Amino acid sequence: MNIGDIVQLKSGGPKMTVQRVIGADKNNFGLKAADEYLKLRGFNDGDVICQWFEGNALKDGTFKAASLNILEQSS
Repeated sequence: MNIGDIVQLKSGGPKMTVQRVIGADKNNFGLKAADEYLKLRGFNDGDVICQWFEGNALKDGTFKAASLNILEQSS
């Protein structure tokens, strides 16, 4: 999965946009630290942080890559 891909949980739910892929940015110390925190919570390199709208509210969450289907790939 790549930043900008449109994804959805395999179980359904809203369409979401991939905001960031865990472990993809090895040169940014801040993101590396955030990734290490997420790994302590059970996530791995390749899992993703997504954004979506619920009404007018912007939501975000972290998801296992295996739990998502790619609906549209970013260009």
